[in-house]
Amino acid sequence: MKYMIKLLVVTAIIFVSACSMPTVPPTAKGKVLTTAGYEPDIKEPGKYTLWGRDTMILIETNTNTYKEQVSIILSDKLTLSAEVRFRGRLAGSSKVLNAMFNDIQPGADNTVSFNEVYAIYGRMAVRNKTREIISQYTVEDVHKNYARLSGEIGEVLLEALKGTPLEISDIALGNIAYPKVVTDAVDQAKARELAIKKEQAQAEIELVKKKNERLLAEANYQIEIIRAEAIRDKNKIIGQGVTPALLKLRALEVQEAMAKNGSAVFMPYEAMSSTGAQIRMFSK
Repeated sequence: MKYMIKLLVVTAIIFVSACSMPTVPPTAKGKVLTTAGYEPDIKEPGKYTLWGRDTMILIETNTNTYKEQVSIILSDKLTLSAEVRFRGRLAGSSKVLNAMFNDIQPGADNTVSFNEVYAIYGRMAVRNKTREIISQYTVEDVHKNYARLSGEIGEVLLEALKGTPLEISDIALGNIAYPKVVTDAVDQAKARELAIKKEQAQAEIELVKKKNERLLAEANYQIEIIRAEAIRDKNKIIGQGVTPALLKLRALEVQEAMAKNGSAVFMPYEAMSSTGAQIRMFSK
């Protein structure tokens, strides 16, 4: 009896150690690799029991964002570098997926990643098609037709990748690195533009200063004119009031005041040339 129990325990241990229960996650497809090769059917997400040396090989099917750096010689012989950005995942029919399992050696983690499939099925197409389209343009054309280029590249790549396990979308250009000669020219043009704007601003400041100086001078001039006109008008009014009769009256008043002084001899200025007046004056 004890022997039978031991035998059952050993059998159970061997049974358990001889099998495994791998999981195919929701973002993957699986295929069982046996000592004789792959089993024909593709495993959907779930848990499976494998025996012996059988192994579950996974293919990632989750969607992610990717980018490919491409260097292009343009029609004006300048070299431009750009990124092709896209959203991608592994997909396709059972026939396509089976071909992919057979073509690609899984990594140490028994998983075939998008990057590994892309390196075989997509990278060359993305680079070549991008170069074919952008190489027809000049640097200036690339700058002006950015959105159009993204659309053209997207259409061509979708067509080129039909029938492959790659499914991509939202294709666009990004991080365009223009040739140094172009960026230097742009920087110089910007520097000139800033210098011109600075000079224009300084000139406008000087013009405002001159305008203010002119307005101030005109105001001072108007003040001086008003003052001069006031003095002129005052003198004119005074001059209009000084008549010969007034002057004669004022002279008589002065003479009268002086005549009241008995110790003084008074005679009009006009009489100074009279001989009689002089004799009489000096006779005293």
